[in-house]
Amino acid sequence: MKKIFKCACCGNCCRWEGVVHVRENELKPIAQFLGISVEELIDKYTCLSVDRKGLVYADKPDGSCVFQDENNLCTINPVKPLQCATFPYDWEIPEEHKGLCHGHWVEVENERKSEVGLVHVLGHPALPLDIASAPADAQLFNCRNFCQMLSYLGISFIYYGVPGSVVPEGGRFVSTGKPTGRWIYGGSWHRTYNARLNRLLQKNIVKMEKPQLIASMYGASQSGIEDFGLPVMEPMVGYDHCWAPYRVFPSYAQQNIIYTTQAEYTWSTRYFDAVIPHFVHAEEYFIHWHPENYLLYLGRNASDKGIDLARQVAKDAGLELKMVYNGVFGREKALLLSRAKAVLMPTIYPEPFGYVAIEAQMCGTPVLTTDWGAFPETVINGKTGFRCRTAAEFAKAMELVDGLDRLSIRKSAIERFSLEKIAPFFERYFLFVWNVHKNGGYYCMDAIGPGFPLPKQQDSF
Repeated sequence: MKKIFKCACCGNCCRWEGVVHVRENELKPIAQFLGISVEELIDKYTCLSVDRKGLVYADKPDGSCVFQDENNLCTINPVKPLQCATFPYDWEIPEEHKGLCHGHWVEVENERKSEVGLVHVLGHPALPLDIASAPADAQLFNCRNFCQMLSYLGISFIYYGVPGSVVPEGGRFVSTGKPTGRWIYGGSWHRTYNARLNRLLQKNIVKMEKPQLIASMYGASQSGIEDFGLPVMEPMVGYDHCWAPYRVFPSYAQQNIIYTTQAEYTWSTRYFDAVIPHFVHAEEYFIHWHPENYLLYLGRNASDKGIDLARQVAKDAGLELKMVYNGVFGREKALLLSRAKAVLMPTIYPEPFGYVAIEAQMCGTPVLTTDWGAFPETVINGKTGFRCRTAAEFAKAMELVDGLDRLSIRKSAIERFSLEKIAPFFERYFLFVWNVHKNGGYYCMDAIGPGFPLPKQQDSF
């Protein structure tokens, strides 16, 4: 095992006392990145060191690095000086500064080698695996995250999707071809799509000793496939139905809804399901230490998402409500979330999970939600946000929200919903599924699923 450092983007290392020395071989790349000449870079961004023996990068009046922006991010990160890039590995950090850094160390295997051999990922039937093409599509987001998790775990995978898909490292792309029409369940393209999947699976399934599984990422739209003797799982069931015999639900609330509404499909296989929350990449989000005085609603423009309640909460609080329905992802999304005073998610129906709630928490931003669905499992009342049932409770939450610690909110999110935290549970589930599928189902002697706490790993969901 080795340890790697996960930056929390607190920016404190760019603010504390000290200097960053200018290396001659670093000047040209930085200048090119900024679109200026080396002479302009030296003139605008450097100064003579105190001992007058060389140049150092200048500081702003508040003592922060000249390249640090208002979100604590490095504006020249891809070409930053080696001295910065090696933090904290090659540094001797003074004791008085150690407590200022909010990053954390994570243990990882030197070369991750999974016992899982291959996963066939049946992706989105209508959209390419490219978040920019449809930022608001939760299933596409699931496909991207699931593939990146397989890559992180060192599990080989094949992604079956439409042309234009961008597959993470460790995966291979197999095209299902261009859609032949508009996507409608049971329609012409649906039938053609399943026929194509069957031909492609038959061609790409190989004989191997290690576990090999099929992962359906789009629910019943892929229920027409042949399993070719392999276990078929639905690893991220956030939708309102299911079909595969092995399922992972993002919350116990969602599991219970499916078990109630689709009892005929689930009664005989509930033993082999698991509850594992969705996850995000912590490094894609950051804290804004000086949030602006607005509330944020980020989601569908729909009454069942509680948009009218959100408007009323903002009106009662006398605050601006920014309403964003679509089109934001990546840094733009993180900026919206991190700058908000709070994020409103007063969803009226039982939310299966609600990515925005954990994305906001990754930014250290409190979340105000209703008190049902998945929220009791994702929002810690009075710690990472408030779960409310009445106008009075929403009003009281607005009075208290500034007292919540943004750093604690982010740390809690990392500990509960980061890729590094969640990935091992999925790997355990893959091995569990293979085991019960091959060795007797319920009576398999060593069938221990990811929800059961083992002595060396007490966390469970």
